[in-house]
Amino acid sequence: MALDVEQAISIMQSHNMIRPVNITNGWYRCYCPIHSGGQERKPSFGISLSDQYRGGELYPAGFAHCFACGYAKPLSALIEDILKDKGVNQTGEEWLIENLPGYDPEPDFDYLVPENMMTALQSKYAVTQIQDMTGQTPKYVSEEELATYRYVVPYMYERKLTDEIIEKYDIGYDANWIPPGRKKPVPCITIPVRDINKNTLFLCRRSIAGKLFNYPEGVVKPVYGVDMIPAGTKSVIICESCLDALAAVSYGYPAVALLGTGNRYQIQQLKQLGCREFVICTDGDEAGRRAASKLKRYLKSVALVWVVPMPDGKDVNDLSKEEFDDVYARRE
Repeated sequence: MALDVEQAISIMQSHNMIRPVNITNGWYRCYCPIHSGGQERKPSFGISLSDQYRGGELYPAGFAHCFACGYAKPLSALIEDILKDKGVNQTGEEWLIENLPGYDPEPDFDYLVPENMMTALQSKYAVTQIQDMTGQTPKYVSEEELATYRYVVPYMYERKLTDEIIEKYDIGYDANWIPPGRKKPVPCITIPVRDINKNTLFLCRRSIAGKLFNYPEGVVKPVYGVDMIPAGTKSVIICESCLDALAAVSYGYPAVALLGTGNRYQIQQLKQLGCREFVICTDGDEAGRRAASKLKRYLKSVALVWVVPMPDGKDVNDLSKEEFDDVYARRE
């Protein structure tokens, strides 16, 4: 079912996520939930109820824009930001699937994409082709920058990384990274995320102390590790995090990661791998199980899909090789 914006806003209101006012000129006026602690006095925020062209640009149904603070994102991203402010670790798409009856983003994948770009979107080289079509100049992480991170620290071995994997996947260490909104450095390991041509799109960072993961804001997440899958590989494990995928690789299994629970672009990339079998190893929690169900539904048309019964509260990186071999053998 396509996104029913009015129904979504109504459900968001019932969850105290937004304060709508009225509908005018195809937009639902609301009080901005982003600035002033969500308590602004005059409504300056709008959510488009249908696709609209303004100034030659497409504003898709559900596009949220605040004229006061400048916030401008799709509805799913707005929901995710609101949830984050409430301390809820859930994507906007997951929230919509869970709370909006009948909502399924997959059938509408082609809906907002110009027809002449569909071939590119369905290709493993989509990022490069779309940039060429739109005149964008790709900005990759330079070799010079990557060289500054090439240090090995004990934490890497604690996360089941071997010397071979550290070298092969170019895992590094950044002692001076300052996260957005903070003032002091947070030492972290760096994990290059690359496209199929091995260009480094961005860095995933994992703090050594605590559990802070970071990706640059606004990036479209590709499938991590897709450039490392050997040609002719018939079976691939799908994990959530880079470290989970790298742990699986260290155990002898070809693996990739979604840097989360998956998006539509990643599903298209996976479909183009040519694998006969996918083995889904998402985390042993509710979000992981929902992601596994979604992925199986979308990938079963191109391959045999198995789901590993991950123990409650565990992910691949939490398990020893023997433990992982055991749950892998019980995939269903």
